[in-house]
Formats: sequence, C-alpha cells, structure tokens
Amino acid sequence: MRRSTIIGAVLAGGLALAGCTPSEEPSEQPPAPGTPSPAAAEQPVSHQPSQEGQPAQEGAGAEHSSTDREFAEELLGNREQVLELADAAGRNAGANAVRTLANDLRGAAQPQADQLTGWLSSTAGQESSSDPQDQAPAGDLAGTLDDEQVQQLTALGGAQFDSGFRQAVTELADGAEQLARVQLEEGSSAEMRGLAEQVLAEHEEVLAAINGPA
Repeated sequence: MRRSTIIGAVLAGGLALAGCTPSEEPSEQPPAPGTPSPAAAEQPVSHQPSQEGQPAQEGAGAEHSSTDREFAEELLGNREQVLELADAAGRNAGANAVRTLANDLRGAAQPQADQLTGWLSSTAGQESSSDPQDQAPAGDLAGTLDDEQVQQLTALGGAQFDSGFRQAVTELADGAEQLARVQLEEGSSAEMRGLAEQVLAEHEEVLAAINGPA
C-alpha cells in the first residue's frame, strides 16, 4: 500500500509539471491571404489630399475686357430696339412687305439678343483684363436710337409707319456695323469677336432686304 501511494504521488507530480510546460511552438504556416504582416500593420497610414471639391481652372476664353462688355451692352440695346420695332410693324405696318421684313429682322435679332444676354449674365461680377481708366462711363448706348424717336415711330400707322420703319432699321443696321468694327479692333473675347464678325457678314444682306420692294 505504501509503494502504491508513492507511485501515485510521483505520477500526479509529473502530470502537473507537464501541464505547466509551454507546448505551443511558433507557427511556420504563412498568414492567410489579405492578412497584414505585423511589420506592415505598424506602418503609419499615408493620406493623400483629395482632389474633390477643388475649383476648375478657367480657360483663357473666359478672359474679357471692358470693351467686350461695352460692345455686348450696346449691341444688346440695338437688337432689343429691332425687336421692338418688329413687334410694332406687326400692328402698324401698312404693307405686307414691311411685315415680312419685320419678321425676317426679328428672326435674326432674337438669337443674337439671347446670346448677348447669356454672355453678360455669365460674366457679371468677373474682373475684366482692362485697366480702371479704360472703363467706359455710363450713358446713352451707341448704336441705338433715341427713345423719343422710337416712341414717335410706334405711334404712326400705314404708309407713314412703313417709311419710318425702313429708315429706323437702316440706322440700327449701320449702328450695329460700327459697333462690330470697334469690337474687332479693340475687343478680346473670342465669343464677342465671333458675334461681331457675324454682324459684319450679314450687314449688306440686311440693307438689301430693308431697301427691297415696298
């Protein structure tokens, strides 16, 4: 009995020591795909500045001068008077030829007026490339008729209106031509220069239509 007790105690002690001995060895298997290594996990994360939200650079075509704005404002006033007189012709003209002429003039003036309005709106508040002393003073717009002249004409009817209408739109066509020539000499906006070239190209055709059969 004493020997069995001693053997049992020795076995129990051996099991206890075996439980305290480290049995885990470092694994030689590679980490699973996608699992960062310990060295990589310790590397700091580099953040690149985001490109979102940065304003787009304006092209050179957006540059304009006070001459460009002056041309746009004056030609817009010219085109608006053509449209006003064309509307009056629909009410007051005595000859069908004048009504036809008025419709043709309206068809040419309306797209230009829309283009000028859009350009002036898109460039409003933008700094021009002109020096401050180049800014034109406010005043009556060149290339347009006096308001009193327009009012007197729109009050006429029949043959009197027809004669006055042809004279008025001739003056407006000549005024637009002069504005276009100044723009091509001094302006810098590609869009406004293109419109000036269009006005000059159409000038002779417009005069021929105005001076056509009554």
